[in-house]
Amino acid sequence: MMKAKLTLVVLVLAVAAASGGAFAAGPKASRSVVLGKTQNYPASGCPKSQGCEVFARVSGIQMKADGVDHPFRAPTDGQVVAWWLKLPAMRSTQVKSFSDLFGGPPAARLSILRRGKGGRVRLVRQSATEQLQSHLGAKGRARFKLAEPLRAKKGDYVGVTAMTWVPSFAVGLDPVGDSWLASRPQRRCNTPSSRNPKLFARYYRRSDAHAEASTVKEYRCLYRTARLLYWARLVPEAPAAPPADQPGR
Repeated sequence: MMKAKLTLVVLVLAVAAASGGAFAAGPKASRSVVLGKTQNYPASGCPKSQGCEVFARVSGIQMKADGVDHPFRAPTDGQVVAWWLKLPAMRSTQVKSFSDLFGGPPAARLSILRRGKGGRVRLVRQSATEQLQSHLGAKGRARFKLAEPLRAKKGDYVGVTAMTWVPSFAVGLDPVGDSWLASRPQRRCNTPSSRNPKLFARYYRRSDAHAEASTVKEYRCLYRTARLLYWARLVPEAPAAPPADQPGR
């Protein structure tokens, strides 16, 4: 009798193994991907006077970084769950100057963007605005976890919007290896120098930030030798579970 019970247990285990674990959990989600990851990371020129530049009142997509093409294009459907900015230390006089020029303390959003024809881009969805001043000079990178992940389709781009100004910006880089695309029409591609204060103030009085969801704007200005210092974590969607076998089939 004992021998018969042992034989039955062995058979049950063998059937379970052969079925591939019929009672196991569904397929696991793929490993997350950090968009914008490259071998080398440049630094902002701040707080030095020379080279301390910011991007302001505009949305941007880094199209090439450290020689990597389309580092912020989603390789698959998924959800963006967090993002980072490299925020340099800044002098109080610099913070005040930029805040006066661009309408307030540094602030940014993350954007999911879908490129169309003729340089037109649709803002699919975006994060809440993050206030950045308290993060200036943070060790490493400032991380922002999204309370509501942003869904992205394969081929969408993840961009960053400066609602006022953002110092996560490196300049003087390789003209071939680094370029970013801005939400400006072609007639506004030539940004005036701050050495002409009146012209500079007049130009930035208008905001080019792409800040209203489901709207389309022109992204016609490609700037070389510079990099927007942001990153985003994309969690790919889990593959669909295969349909269960139907009885009698």
